[in-house]
Amino acid sequence: MQPPYFSVDLAVAVDSSSRARVRVVVSVPYPELNWQLVDGGLTAGAAFVVELRPSRGQKRLYGDSWEQRLLVRDYATTVAQRNQLVVTREFLVPPATYSARVSVRDLRALEAAEVHDKIEVRDLARVPVGFADLELGVVDSAGAFTPVPSRAFGFDSGELAARTVLVDRRPGPWPREYRFHWRVQDASGGTTSQGDTAVSAVRSADPLILRPARSGLFIGDYSLEVEMHEGKTSWRTSRSFEVEESGPPRGREFDELLEALTYIADGSEVDPMRGLSPEAQAERWEAFWRRRDPTPETVRNEYQIEFFRRLRHATQHFLGFGPGWRSDMGRAYIRYGPPDQIEQRQATGSQPGLEIWYYNQPYRRLVFGDREGFGRYSLLNPPSE
Repeated sequence: MQPPYFSVDLAVAVDSSSRARVRVVVSVPYPELNWQLVDGGLTAGAAFVVELRPSRGQKRLYGDSWEQRLLVRDYATTVAQRNQLVVTREFLVPPATYSARVSVRDLRALEAAEVHDKIEVRDLARVPVGFADLELGVVDSAGAFTPVPSRAFGFDSGELAARTVLVDRRPGPWPREYRFHWRVQDASGGTTSQGDTAVSAVRSADPLILRPARSGLFIGDYSLEVEMHEGKTSWRTSRSFEVEESGPPRGREFDELLEALTYIADGSEVDPMRGLSPEAQAERWEAFWRRRDPTPETVRNEYQIEFFRRLRHATQHFLGFGPGWRSDMGRAYIRYGPPDQIEQRQATGSQPGLEIWYYNQPYRRLVFGDREGFGRYSLLNPPSE
């Protein structure tokens, strides 16, 4: 909830001797760090702390702390969101459920942020067949797997793949073939695609690559679930991920989204996108966002990513007569972003409960009132304010 903003991929890995480890991958975008000009370029750094505390029984604390510094040649490198400081640590721990804390501190600004989560490490020695947590990434045309620790995908979501390590303690010859059932689910729990895939392993503890069928995922939050049945053993695991850039949605969803686009664009730009063929919609969609791309020389369109981040936030956090993004608060949040300050006032006999949003640059004051007392706030002051 404060800078430096970072992401953590926390997973159970398996080493060559089939022992379970907790793998922690921390990703810090370069723009989140404070850089200093020095001879030879610019420098920055971060301090990391990982703590794994058993929830019950054991008293031992697992983890590590360390620092990492960077040196780059030019300023453009420091502001590119695609450039990230990525660090990986693995910790050999006994089977248990752990409370995990990961913190990152900027070495120059001394700002620090942390996240908390829980992770269960199962005892693979007690099952004949099992596999580690999924590591999400992409597979290129040559079949090479590249991990994506942030689990945020763009137009490459069609190459989505998962890598895992399978442990098979049963006697018998190798290689062996395994059959997995996979399912991609959206944020509401609905299945967007599913199927079966077969993979071969030449020995136990070998990494396996699982590839779901290519499908056009629209921007949003998803999870990939993988399930395997071998004899009397069943094993299931899942991993969440995000699609932050994509082509246009299809059908009715496309028409609904055009309404949200009017919050950031003039109707004369949005209306021509209605009633087009799917091919023409895709072309107009791409042109719409290309005109707003602040960094056209990069593969990411930060403006589009931020718009849909705000759209999802409005949908999840604001109440209205319909989707949250159609409420007055949702409309303001999408158009102006998160307010710099929020003031809340309790309802009185003469006025409803109020929530006042303040923006500093430029100054803007938006007053919302809960007229009915059900949490559906409407804008009270004129939009010109």
